[in-house]
Amino acid sequence: MKQAEVLCEQGVLLSGRELVYECGELRDWRDYDALAVEIWIPEGKTAEIAARVEPLSFGRPEYVADTSAKVWVAGSGWTEAVLAFRDFNAMEFTSALWRLVMRVGLTVRLSDGAEGEELPIRHVRLKKLGRIVMEADRLSKAGEPGDTLEYGITVANLTELPQAVALHPAAYGFESLQPRVEPDCLVLGPGEEGQVCLSVQLHDGMAAGGYEDTVLRAVPNGDSGETRQLVLRTVRRLPHPYILHTEEGWEGVRRNVERYDWAKEELARLTAQAEAWTVPEAEGAGKPYAFELNQRFNLHAAAVAWKLTGRRDLLEKAVLLLRRFADPAKGYPATDAPYLHIYASSEEMKLPTPRGPKVCTGGLIHEGEFMLTVSSCYDLLYDADLWTPEDHARMEQAFRIYMDKADWMIRDGDTNNIPSGGMVGALLCSMALQDMHWIKRFIEGPGGVADMMRTGIMDDGWYFEGASNYVLLFADMFARLAQAAEPWGMNLKHLQVPPSYRKDAMLAPWSLPREKPFLGMSFAKFGPVRRNFRSIKDVWDAMLPFTDERGILPGINDSTDKDMAQAYDLAYYLWRDPRYVSVIRRGSRRDLLYGVGELPEPPEDHFAASAYADNAGLAVLRSRTPGRQPGEQLQVVLKYGSHGGYHGHFDRTGLASVKRYGKNAYGPLASWFGYHSFMFKMWVQASMSHMMTVVDQRMQEPVESRRLLFHSGGMVQACAVETRARWMDPPYGGQTPYPESFPEERGLAEGRDMPRPALPRAQGDTGEYSEPILQRRLAAVTDDYVLVADYLQGEEQHTFDCLYHFQGFQGLEAQGKTLIRHTGRLSDDPYGAGQFISDCHWYECQAPVAARFSHMYDRNTDDRDGRHMLHNEEGRMDTALHLLWPPQPTVVTGWYAEGSNVNKTLHYEVLGDGRLLAEDQFGAWILGKRRVRVSLQDVQGLTLRVQTDRPALKTVFWDDPSVILEDGRRLHLAELSGVYRNVDPGHGIGVDYEGGPVHLEGEPAVGALPFEPLDNRRPAEAVFDLRGLGAVAFEGAIGGDYPVGDDPARRKTVGFRSCGSTAWFVTLLELHEGRPMVIRAEARDAGHLTVHLADGRRQELAIRGLDSADGQVELELEEWQGEQLVRKEKTGG
Repeated sequence: MKQAEVLCEQGVLLSGRELVYECGELRDWRDYDALAVEIWIPEGKTAEIAARVEPLSFGRPEYVADTSAKVWVAGSGWTEAVLAFRDFNAMEFTSALWRLVMRVGLTVRLSDGAEGEELPIRHVRLKKLGRIVMEADRLSKAGEPGDTLEYGITVANLTELPQAVALHPAAYGFESLQPRVEPDCLVLGPGEEGQVCLSVQLHDGMAAGGYEDTVLRAVPNGDSGETRQLVLRTVRRLPHPYILHTEEGWEGVRRNVERYDWAKEELARLTAQAEAWTVPEAEGAGKPYAFELNQRFNLHAAAVAWKLTGRRDLLEKAVLLLRRFADPAKGYPATDAPYLHIYASSEEMKLPTPRGPKVCTGGLIHEGEFMLTVSSCYDLLYDADLWTPEDHARMEQAFRIYMDKADWMIRDGDTNNIPSGGMVGALLCSMALQDMHWIKRFIEGPGGVADMMRTGIMDDGWYFEGASNYVLLFADMFARLAQAAEPWGMNLKHLQVPPSYRKDAMLAPWSLPREKPFLGMSFAKFGPVRRNFRSIKDVWDAMLPFTDERGILPGINDSTDKDMAQAYDLAYYLWRDPRYVSVIRRGSRRDLLYGVGELPEPPEDHFAASAYADNAGLAVLRSRTPGRQPGEQLQVVLKYGSHGGYHGHFDRTGLASVKRYGKNAYGPLASWFGYHSFMFKMWVQASMSHMMTVVDQRMQEPVESRRLLFHSGGMVQACAVETRARWMDPPYGGQTPYPESFPEERGLAEGRDMPRPALPRAQGDTGEYSEPILQRRLAAVTDDYVLVADYLQGEEQHTFDCLYHFQGFQGLEAQGKTLIRHTGRLSDDPYGAGQFISDCHWYECQAPVAARFSHMYDRNTDDRDGRHMLHNEEGRMDTALHLLWPPQPTVVTGWYAEGSNVNKTLHYEVLGDGRLLAEDQFGAWILGKRRVRVSLQDVQGLTLRVQTDRPALKTVFWDDPSVILEDGRRLHLAELSGVYRNVDPGHGIGVDYEGGPVHLEGEPAVGALPFEPLDNRRPAEAVFDLRGLGAVAFEGAIGGDYPVGDDPARRKTVGFRSCGSTAWFVTLLELHEGRPMVIRAEARDAGHLTVHLADGRRQELAIRGLDSADGQVELELEEWQGEQLVRKEKTGG
């Protein structure tokens, strides 16, 4: 047991000046309670003694720069000051920093204010508080009735004097266990430790899974004011299994398999998966992880299939994986990896940050998921006859390693999915071990279940990260905890905790608000607070009305659409809420473990009505046309709420989804580059990639926004929202920090070149803010189309772009359409996202303007080549986009950046007679082109050589590579006879490798010479004989073609531009299957529209108040047949 640790034996403090002690290496102070120092205080004076502790600084940084505490001491001569860690100004929720101490500073100030006076100090040390301390080998043990359980307890004398310590169990009054303490008194010399045994005998009056606390108290030397106590939790063993199901629950699953085809099919799938599984070896000692994450699914399949079929071969597979997991020499305990992974430089990567075992690929969230499966399956297999006592001991050791890791890592101030998942895995390990101390810690302690619920669940029930996949992940993991806790008598499924009323969802220092937030993000919970509790069920209830008629939840933030049908099987199993049945019945598959066989009729269709959630800031608007099938109704999702931190998108007022016929025409992951690319935050999350109006091609600040209107009627569903935000640039370099320089090193590593700005910018910097811009959007869904009206207002002059991004672009229709220019990129700003929209055509037009799209939705092509759209019904759907206002817009079309596999690092050389004339390397993708001009004076032979670093789509071209002759003529290299080695000739000059036109950095390259290596492991080379030509120079440009081919699934950006201090945009969207209803639409002004429909109806729409000072927005819709008013509807402000 660590009692104390000396930092400094003696020294001198100068009053008013800080003395800093360097630890020399990373120090872990978690075994101690306080910092103590003895100081010589002059006669009659009082001293203020302050301590300042600095943890290791790295990464974002991960921890506060320092934490401090101070005490006042009155005395004369040598006087001890003790500064308890609990009194430092670091929050308990961020106490992880005490493992990473690098230095400590001490300051003393005398009451008379004198400075510079020398004050001797001695015995600067870390210590435990009190006169004694008690520690137990385990704070919880489990057994059967009749078992005597013994707790080994160490008692230490922390003083320099002998002490007699009396020990006795405390009695509240209703205890049933009769603890014995032997011995019940210890006499300990200075610093001496003694051993005590507390024993209890379990009895059959305790229920299985029940526990009882025994409080052991120790009184040192007759001083009851210094009493210390331990709480020991004794458990009557709960028969395995109980995490996924009890035996009774498994019997219910077996009955379903006997009765229902869906259950038979699901079991057959799992069994086939388990049969095909070859159990892997663990990666081995010293490796950075033990298993690939996806092995958890194979383990689950084998364990469950064994339970339901009894097949021993599947049991043997599952047990073998668990044995390899727990192997102390080769398995999880033997791995070695850094616990922290965000570093700002290569120097930081050498810092002595904590290291230890890691179970799988990914981060702590993935380890938590893996341990969720391991603990669940171990519980399921616990009583199998294949286990030995040594196997069980090894499993316990491995679980405790992970529990200890999670216990520390979830105390860093984060409350997002990462610590939540890490905690869930640790809690289930605790349940598998039946250790009630750790069970309670991970439910009630810092970063436990209660904390994650009160901080993460917002008032409207949505989880604060807002990304549909992470909201579902949170709901699913916590529902599984509730299922696992029930056999223990712990009612997590109905647990209601008081919310955290602090706006900040997280307390990590980099996540807190400041003038320029980290990477521009907000971790605040926006919107009203009306409820005084939070529960797990809140999250399931919140997602329900946003799930569509097929059981699909729209993708929000960093998420694709999610299929919810099987997920709601778990929710219904737990809560038996009949509303959930509406989702379950819409799915094509059921959950084998939690699907209930006989389902009641739901009280209503969950998808029938429009809905909103003011904290998540989502409004789903659904047409309600009588006589239509649900899938024929229009559905739009408007975004206006909480940002969501790391997974938040900068798209308040944006359309997050536009759907009909089971086909979603847009989602926030319409293109996907992965979390590790700089494009994740410079493009995917940035405003320009979203369907919204953007100011100066920059990125919208995430600030508290508000809903101005919500209306759900018979003719129209409408919502109006407002934000008043400044505009900034995307975080430069993307999700920083990282060790590489940007753009130089990171561009090469990703194979994605970026322009070098004239003014260098630090990683993660978002530039200067614009003035605040008032931005309002009204979205209204009618029977036939979607109306979108935007109003923006500032004081200064701005460029406003109303952006849409759809697949299958067919063309533009407008009166007076004139092509005014072509640019390779929408913007040349090296900091902005506009540079990623390429091959841009600019038009001047007169409204109305129609942009038409027709796309054959296909689940394969829509989830590849950098696109990430899931769960669309297959088949064609047309989209018509009508701009009605402003009357004379500038219109731009360009290719939306998609993360297709074109990126590569390209190294080229130009040689003359074997002598190097020019060379460079860069990342060739959407961007990346180098112009080359070299002298060929007296050169007889020209060689071009290109090497690429990775297999990717074929994209390398030399654009118009030419030899310049003495008389000024240009000879394209294709006109010369050359010797080509390892060069893929493709389709010839000016045609890309998929038969489309060649574009380098968005500019047409009609004279492009294909030059992709046939084998990327060797250079491509061409040699040309120049003798007798009179060659004086070589000119050309080299780069990567983008986009490749003429893929009709590629997404096209259409933008409508207006300049000034204010802007209005009025657009209509129609989704149809080849028979459009909108024949013509026009605007008299921004607030009065006429829409002519194919069946002869005419609709007159009036928008009022969108530009008003008070934001009282109103929409009126009249429908006419000839001169007869058929119906009308008016929303309220």
